[in-house]
Amino acid sequence: MIISIISFIGLFYLSYKFKIRPFLTLLLASFLSGILLQIGITETLYLIFKGFFNIVILIGPIIITGTLLGKFLNETGTSRKMVNTFISSLGIKNIPISLNIIGFIISIPVFCDAAFILMSSIVKDLSKITKKNIIFLSICLATGLYSAHVFVPPTPGPIAASAIIGADIGLLFIIGIIVGSIVSVSGYFWLRFLFKKELKLNLRQINSNELVSNKNIISFLPVFFPILLISASTIIKYPELDINQSQFIRIIEVIGNPEIALFIGFVMTLIFVKRDNIKDTPQWLIKSLTNSFEILLITGAGGAIGYIIRESGVINDLSLSNVSGLASILSIFFIAALVKTIQGSSTVAIVTTCAITAPLIQSIGMTSELEKVILIITIGSGAMTISHINDSYFWVVSKYSNIEMNDVLKFFSTATIIQGLTGLLLSIIIFIFIN
Repeated sequence: MIISIISFIGLFYLSYKFKIRPFLTLLLASFLSGILLQIGITETLYLIFKGFFNIVILIGPIIITGTLLGKFLNETGTSRKMVNTFISSLGIKNIPISLNIIGFIISIPVFCDAAFILMSSIVKDLSKITKKNIIFLSICLATGLYSAHVFVPPTPGPIAASAIIGADIGLLFIIGIIVGSIVSVSGYFWLRFLFKKELKLNLRQINSNELVSNKNIISFLPVFFPILLISASTIIKYPELDINQSQFIRIIEVIGNPEIALFIGFVMTLIFVKRDNIKDTPQWLIKSLTNSFEILLITGAGGAIGYIIRESGVINDLSLSNVSGLASILSIFFIAALVKTIQGSSTVAIVTTCAITAPLIQSIGMTSELEKVILIITIGSGAMTISHINDSYFWVVSKYSNIEMNDVLKFFSTATIIQGLTGLLLSIIIFIFIN
């Protein structure tokens, strides 16, 4: 066990120090752990291939369709229309909470780094128009994006977690949205506490056309319709509801599969493609597939390390096998937070912790579908804690908002601690409630 921990920490440090890609770090950790734990070179390579292949086949279609949806939302300007529509509905004075909520929604299909880059120019415009502090607005957005990133499929971390843990992805989607939205807003309230004076500023009267000249309620359809399909498909599966299995219900079950629902959302984005941009759509497709490939490499490498950990017998040395209930939740949260803090990537933290946790599900007594989802929510909460200088998202928030590092540490990093602890608290509450 000590050998595995040393290899993980060492390789994560080298990854940060020499800018090694996360998927290569995970593959190297897998290979090194297999050799040092005396699995054998041939068997280690076989397990790495098997784990990589199985995860990619299972979640590949979801990642590809989710990335396509996110790319076309960006390129067609649909995301900006969503922002404008939201702000016009909630009002100018509620721009901070609007940015937090819309950040959470947009980050469901769009990777949080890309979504923040996309919306950074909007935030700067809003800051100039409303005279509100750019730090306040940017981090309200950043905390909303970050929450969906660790809790809600089809972002890579939650998808990989559902595959490794063996949880119902539809149920994870529903619970992830509920918990993630609360965690998102907790970041906003923390910022309200830090920016008390900012909230007392008297805004000048602003012509709505100055801010929301491009609103459209239909712009939400490519995101909300897949959410409804996935939720409906998950709900009708439960035998307790005794829903009549008509032809219509069976159709909902099929099109409510996450990869199909997301593909339907992607098709819906095509109505927003302007004639002048039709010639650019092949490039958008190629770019989204390239992005999908990078994400698949990370999640596949996570599957590889999971197989190595299972076969090594190292899990038997973990004290986690002797704990259950709330103690196991707290322990798993701590492991995820430790991995996140050491190496920076929330996705890698989720994948690594899931790989460690999966073989322990029986021993810690978390075997029902809802309990497995609670485990993933707990891991996601730990994987938020803490975003600091070794996290690429930290620097995206800093550089694209022109905020000094010390201010990002003070406001964003502390907010991620509050968010992570909020997610842990919600996991504990749900666990107590179902038991």
